[in-house]
Amino acid sequence: MMEYADIIKDNCENHSPVAWWPKFAFHYTDVTNAVSILSTGFLYSRVNAEKMNLMKNDNASRQVIDMTKTEAVANVRFYFRPLTPTQYYNEGFKHTALRYDNDENANVPVPVFFLFDIEKLLNIPEIKFSKFAQSGYGSSLCSGIKDFQKLDFDKIYSNGYVEEHEQIKYRHAELLYPNAFAIDNCLRAILCRNNIERTTLLNLLKENNKKAFYKYTRNPIIKVCREDMFKKNGLFVTECSYHDGKASISFSETYAKKKYTDSLMAKNGVDALNPVKARAEFEWIGSKGVLYRSNTEFELDYINTSSVVFNNLPKPKEAKKIRIKLFLEDKLMCYVEQPLAEVELI
Repeated sequence: MMEYADIIKDNCENHSPVAWWPKFAFHYTDVTNAVSILSTGFLYSRVNAEKMNLMKNDNASRQVIDMTKTEAVANVRFYFRPLTPTQYYNEGFKHTALRYDNDENANVPVPVFFLFDIEKLLNIPEIKFSKFAQSGYGSSLCSGIKDFQKLDFDKIYSNGYVEEHEQIKYRHAELLYPNAFAIDNCLRAILCRNNIERTTLLNLLKENNKKAFYKYTRNPIIKVCREDMFKKNGLFVTECSYHDGKASISFSETYAKKKYTDSLMAKNGVDALNPVKARAEFEWIGSKGVLYRSNTEFELDYINTSSVVFNNLPKPKEAKKIRIKLFLEDKLMCYVEQPLAEVELI
């Protein structure tokens, strides 16, 4: 009889357009939730995460969550692959008029992927998996090598446009583990969309849990993955820097964002998008802590967004470094910390 390793190898060679996807199970969340995961060392089911107040960002449509079986939300959930249909709608900051079912919760402003060794995961006795999505009313759960071998991996790993809804739902196939999962057992990588978002994750982790920060930076497990992981069809920060009293923040202007925006505006009957409420926070840090704080509130054009510049910022004499945070509708988009004597971000 075939082992899990044999099936995974066959999937890599014959059933996935991206050869490395079948080696991993994927957990997808926002940067604020990622910090909670790294701080506790556990992935929790939605039920437990909400009880423990660990979910800083809801990620999914509340309507879909409410329709999902209690059994599913009582489990830690992994996908077989990235670039799921859900990710199409909620990756990156999306204007409220462009979100799934117009639900403001269906939003992952700064997406982070946790990648786990799928062979090790499958060999855990409590692990179950589904043929397609568990969201909504879900599919039945299976377990064991025989059931795993029967999954339609061509459909699960299929990529690109398809018209048939029946095929798309297979891209949401899941693996489930009850209640709480210790991440260090199988964790292989944590992937961010660009260097600014990796910096944001690291700075937020350092601010919240220095022990976890040093643990996960000792080995280069937190990385940037530019291909085969992210849709890049929402609004996100690409650069953030400070020089000589001037801070500059640049935003994505991708074809995928334009295409998604045009498509959802047409679908939802939207003629124009209201400006997005934004806030930039600046802190100047000295040897004894924060010397000075300054906040600037402004509005951002969602469609035509290239960069924002803040001129004539103060320069406290004792300041050693500056922290810059950007929020869109109170959602953290970037967090950088820059030594004032240098130009490098940490």
